[in-house]
Amino acid sequence: MKLGADPTTGIRMWESYLQLYRIPFARITSASDIDKATTTGVLILPSTVVMSEAEKQAVQHWRDRGGSVLSTWLTAAYSPTGEPAGYAFMKDVLDVEVKGNTQTEVDDTYMIMHGDTPVSHTLPAGMRVWLERVPHQLPLRLVGKQEAAHVMSWARNFDAQKPAGLMAFNERQMPSGLFSRTVTMGYPEQNWLRSDPRQISAVTHDILAWLFREPKAYIGAWPYPYQSAMLLALQAAEPVGQTEIGIGANYRKMGGLATYYVLGSNIAKALPSVKKIMEQGHEIGFYGDQFEAFSKQPEATQAQRLESMQAQLAQADIKITTPASFATPMDGYDDTTRRLLAAQNFGNYLSFMELNESSLPFIASRSAEGLPQTVVLPRTLAGPEEAAEQDPEEGLTNFLGALALNTRMGGMSVVRLPSENLLSPEQRKEMFDSMASQREQMWMASAKQISNWWRQREGVSVEFEPHSQGYALTTTVAQAFTASESISIWVNLPRPNTKVILQAQQKTDKVPEVVIKDKWRAAIVFKNPPAGKQTWLVRFEDSPTPNGK
Repeated sequence: MKLGADPTTGIRMWESYLQLYRIPFARITSASDIDKATTTGVLILPSTVVMSEAEKQAVQHWRDRGGSVLSTWLTAAYSPTGEPAGYAFMKDVLDVEVKGNTQTEVDDTYMIMHGDTPVSHTLPAGMRVWLERVPHQLPLRLVGKQEAAHVMSWARNFDAQKPAGLMAFNERQMPSGLFSRTVTMGYPEQNWLRSDPRQISAVTHDILAWLFREPKAYIGAWPYPYQSAMLLALQAAEPVGQTEIGIGANYRKMGGLATYYVLGSNIAKALPSVKKIMEQGHEIGFYGDQFEAFSKQPEATQAQRLESMQAQLAQADIKITTPASFATPMDGYDDTTRRLLAAQNFGNYLSFMELNESSLPFIASRSAEGLPQTVVLPRTLAGPEEAAEQDPEEGLTNFLGALALNTRMGGMSVVRLPSENLLSPEQRKEMFDSMASQREQMWMASAKQISNWWRQREGVSVEFEPHSQGYALTTTVAQAFTASESISIWVNLPRPNTKVILQAQQKTDKVPEVVIKDKWRAAIVFKNPPAGKQTWLVRFEDSPTPNGK
């Protein structure tokens, strides 16, 4: 039976972690120990590959008593005599199905995090966490009730035929009427050894807090009520025409605003169509003076080209409000390009995925006063045309799957479409139908909207501390909001069916709206929050469960 490293390694690593953060713990050595333990704690099963029937029954009883369980890697997959026991225990007791591991996918060495979930909110959406490939202890492919992370390659390549769940969580009402929480991390503790300890600690902190039913508060990445954002970026190497006008019309029907990046060299030919696109409400961004990469060109040449493209559009009477949006042809930028864009106060620019480890925008430069200025919008998935070219049969399916996954993860999806693209009308319809099905979760915004939002959001911070009457929630807003969208503070609920009550500490403070989003989270929604600091008292009141328990 090849189970890899010493099975006590996981126990030692957990004990070191708990000691480091001064979390009290006790070793469990038998089924009777589990039965005697109080359910105010969390039962940790660290790569507990071998379990007896009595131990499995004790874990089931623990859950029925309302206890929380954290399991890592394989649990109860073998009997004490070394016989394979399958994965029935993980499915029936831990609420997760095992669909294999990463044995044949050597590039799938990253845990890609979901953002703004009850068990993963400290690390941003799409964050890459490198996991070492340990022989015989490879990460699992899981299908659970709720997702919190996936195992993928650096490029986050998606394959519709390959389950990629790596971390799952759930809470369900047991036959006793009590609620029990469980989290499964599909990788063994040996993977911690060479991973970034700060990332691993952040993941573990979030999980344990949820399992201990400790309320937490964190700022939502996107405007309420959206879970993610999408930028439809039409890059016009060729003059835009009727096809692009039609795309714009369809996108507006869904409530979306796109950004059309146009070349200065063909603006005269494209002008009538560009005017119609502007009338639809879409943003016009810069795509350079001509279809040529900026990278590796002298700084003086790049600076002249940036000035030329702005002059070309201005001469065509295309009025672009500042700060402007920019994308380079063929992702052809370098450090010089980025420095010039910041110096010229561009509002945002598109980048390839190498500039950021997450799937969220980031601030690239600040003003002399320290305020956010230029925002980078990383392109974190291949465009639909690229995907279809790489795999004519499954490419578009995989692209749509990647888009849906990024929506669930809470990331930003930059969907790049070239002008005169090769997608058939049927493929474009399939793509837009898929986007329309996600519009309640996905903010379909222009580059200008997203970058403006990110600058505003960056100036908001939140503190959530225990208080004698509950918890004190303090928000600090650096500058008054000018964005029309609402910002949300997510709060993890200690129990299902919990009511959140806010009480202002100052009579002049307006109490924001509280929305119960799902069984585990409430959203405190702020519309146009003023600059400054505000504090509210937060209390949680339980509502009766359906059976009165």
